[in-house]
Amino acid sequence: MKKKIVVEAVVDIVCPWCFVGKKNFLDAVAECRERFDIEVRFLPFQLDPTTPSEGVSRSQYLKNKFGSSERFQAAEAMVLKAAQNSGMEIQFEKIQMHINTRDCHRLIWWAGHDGKQLEVTNALYDAYYVQGVDLSQLSNLKKVMASQGYDETKVEAFLRGPQGQEEVQTLITDAYDLGVSGVPFFILNREVGISGAQPKEVFLQAFQEL
Repeated sequence: MKKKIVVEAVVDIVCPWCFVGKKNFLDAVAECRERFDIEVRFLPFQLDPTTPSEGVSRSQYLKNKFGSSERFQAAEAMVLKAAQNSGMEIQFEKIQMHINTRDCHRLIWWAGHDGKQLEVTNALYDAYYVQGVDLSQLSNLKKVMASQGYDETKVEAFLRGPQGQEEVQTLITDAYDLGVSGVPFFILNREVGISGAQPKEVFLQAFQEL
């Protein structure tokens, strides 16, 4: 029988390192599926829950955070290099808005009831970092979910209601209780924690050690 490994991936949609780390992690999962039975669950985290629901200008947000455009451009260059090394693309120049990710996390939580967390998470990251979609807009969230087979009317009703609000906050609190203070963070069988956008080989080694 294959070894069962449950991985809880703690991520935030506005974290580009999460995008890279998720790709490396999933590459590792794909490479060793013959040896391990790996179940992936995505847990929410908010790097900045104070971001207004309508979002803010990304350029202004980054200037406020880093102090100058030169500093955040240097940080972006590091992410782009890591992304390139992982065989993926990030289109920072297309991203106009820094978003509050609460509704994204609610949708990922909701998708978990259909066993589609991975698909929805991937779609949200692709929309934000590759297409530059403003995910603070309900119309855009509906389109992303529709691409994954969800009815737009039901998506709108879900997001306009309270469902998932408390559940997502509880999961964020649980992550803090587990000692997670930054993302990405990967928890393997509640035994091993992997912090940061580690290369694929780090995940493969951790699977083997378990």
